[in-house]
Amino acid sequence: MPKWPACVEAAVRRLRGEDEEFWRVRGDLMTRIGSAPAAVTADLEATRKRLLESPWEFGAENLDWFAWNPILQPPDRTTL
Repeated sequence: MPKWPACVEAAVRRLRGEDEEFWRVRGDLMTRIGSAPAAVTADLEATRKRLLESPWEFGAENLDWFAWNPILQPPDRTTL
């Protein structure tokens, strides 16, 4: 997936609250999906690295949170 690194960077920025447009457009959906698991938010740099290098190490429950989550969409898709 050539866009994967951009998707990961976008997700980390969003988890840090740095993408105001994303939260304006997708905030209601993200509320329904629920908060990110603690294993995802505890260390966002480690999350970034793990998503890029070995996402399977998150385990099924944590990956399930990402599965249909728009947080991993590339930045240019935020307003779609």
